[in-house]
Amino acid sequence: MRRLLRCLPAALLAGLPACAHAAEWLAPPAMYPPDTWQGRSIATVRVLDKLDAHIQMLDIPTGQDVTYKSLTLHATSCLQRPPTLPADSAAWLEVHDAHEGMIPFQGWMAIAEPATGVFQNPLYDVQLAGCGGDAVAPVPPPLAVAAVPQPGVDGSPVPAGGSTPSPTPGSGPGITDTPQPLSPTQAPTTTLPPPSPVSPPLPTRPPADPADEGAAPLMLH
Repeated sequence: MRRLLRCLPAALLAGLPACAHAAEWLAPPAMYPPDTWQGRSIATVRVLDKLDAHIQMLDIPTGQDVTYKSLTLHATSCLQRPPTLPADSAAWLEVHDAHEGMIPFQGWMAIAEPATGVFQNPLYDVQLAGCGGDAVAPVPPPLAVAAVPQPGVDGSPVPAGGSTPSPTPGSGPGITDTPQPLSPTQAPTTTLPPPSPVSPPLPTRPPADPADEGAAPLMLH
């Protein structure tokens, strides 16, 4: 018995590394600021059928598609305001109508601000009714990727579409610049100064009479 008690501490110490590997520590819960909107796993929308005035409530799980007649609805995320703020819900929705010529919708729908996102067509009206389901991390909506112009071979920027400007006549390697005739609209015009006023001509003296030649000048007293 004494020998067993002496060996017990050594056996306990030998088993501690195995117990340490077997224990799995739980990750701490995600903490968000008190004013951060909370994510939900289900977006609830209200669909109005204008043909028969029927209202249908649809639950759309985030990341999935739900069909209703000719509509296809997809919810990317659904967010709720925390209890510390006034109640409101917003969802990033995509709505498509299978009928030809119908304009699709993609954007935010908010309950407190219904004018921010509205889907209306001659057949249906779609509005957000709320968020539900399990609490999930807030998922931001997809961002539009802006095309960045790439530099060309000579370092000049290339348009985003990938098209290069067409060369103009008279430019390029091995071609000398020759003057091109200008159209009347392109020809440079010169502005002439306004003409100076012309003074009237001076009166001319009458021709001298030959009979008066050699006569003495008339003296007036």
